[in-house]
Amino acid sequence: MLFTFVGREFGVMGSFAKFASYEPLNLSNMKKLLAFIFLAAALALAADNYQMSFNAWLSDGKLDVADSVLTEWSRATPDDPELFPARYNLLLYRANNQGHWQDSLVDQAFAEIDRGIAACPDRVDFRIAKTEAASMTSRWTDLIEAVDGLLDQDAANDSKWRGRENAPQAKADSLVAEAVSERLSEIYASQLRDVVESAIPLAAKAAKHFSGDKRFLNIAGTMNFGVGHDDAAIGYFEEAVRVAPDEGAPLINLGYIHYQMGDTAKALEIYRKVEAGSYDEKSHEYARQMIAKITTPLEDMKEYYYFFRYLPQVASQVTLLDNFLDIKTINTSIPTLNQLRSPFADSDIKAEKVPQEEGGTEVVVWTFPMPTEIPLCRYMAFVPDGKGGCKVFTLEKSLENYWIVGTMHEDAHTNFGSMPYPDDAPAFVRGLREKGLLE
Repeated sequence: MLFTFVGREFGVMGSFAKFASYEPLNLSNMKKLLAFIFLAAALALAADNYQMSFNAWLSDGKLDVADSVLTEWSRATPDDPELFPARYNLLLYRANNQGHWQDSLVDQAFAEIDRGIAACPDRVDFRIAKTEAASMTSRWTDLIEAVDGLLDQDAANDSKWRGRENAPQAKADSLVAEAVSERLSEIYASQLRDVVESAIPLAAKAAKHFSGDKRFLNIAGTMNFGVGHDDAAIGYFEEAVRVAPDEGAPLINLGYIHYQMGDTAKALEIYRKVEAGSYDEKSHEYARQMIAKITTPLEDMKEYYYFFRYLPQVASQVTLLDNFLDIKTINTSIPTLNQLRSPFADSDIKAEKVPQEEGGTEVVVWTFPMPTEIPLCRYMAFVPDGKGGCKVFTLEKSLENYWIVGTMHEDAHTNFGSMPYPDDAPAFVRGLREKGLLE
């Protein structure tokens, strides 16, 4: 049995898939080929012969020839603003070596387009081009700053942008909104918790700037929920319900947040509202499924299954050790999502992080009530396995008050012999280290 994980934890298998998949964010243009990404280098040929020739050679991948044309072009018309995107694109083409980016050339490309933005602050193609390359190269700080600048300038110029050859840009407002939406979606799709966290203010700014646009309320709500800002996420989705009252998606998202938070009564109320309302069939079907899930009685896990099947399997899927400090998520929320109930209340378990000596790997230990039956556990240590998950070590009650150290991997149990009873979690970790089980 593979356990479904709560959707908010970055670094956890299946992270937010359940929450975000109902109303997927627009990722259709992510990781586009260079030849099609940059608005500033669209291959609709301009009247200028240099630009036509440069674009043609660049499109053909003849970078040295394109460079020669660019040199002549720069001599002939050194003040031509189209030189900025031309140099930018040539540098990016050179920087991309079979999918691997040369940082120094990307730095030069960004410096060049920054000069273009400084010279022509209302060129929307320059700004969007930088955001796209920042996303492709996973330069998240640059991306956040570039999108922030795009929003600021959109407010400053009241969406009166210019495009190629400094001509007025038609439908600039929708062009900017689409670009910002895609970039925020790509930040979210990175699955990097610190990146998404740092982009939360940007999502809030976009939602305010494009007030009334449900896309940005959805993105801001999703990002906030993904990093645990439940109240903020609820606020965004409640606003989305107000903005789009005929759509079921915001209500579905609200119901899911309350469900993940453990407020099944509120979640059930919302899902029943969707089921009874005049929403789309997809919303109706999802609501029916969640109503059935919530109203189906949970199955009680046996203690043996909990110690030797459930927790080891969860550990193998968790990449962030600190997740095990969140007892409620591991002990209650994940089982509930799988229609199971833990044999322990959250208050029965104590979680603490124990550092190893001399800067070694940290360990999180759970302490359980003193077991009364064999071979149940007093302690369970969660240790990063170096392979994208965690392994477990248990202290198990045995005959004649012996305490046995064990581990589970898939369905195999390994016994490492006995140890004197450790009075607390740090003593258990010391005992594991003395047995050579910790690096």
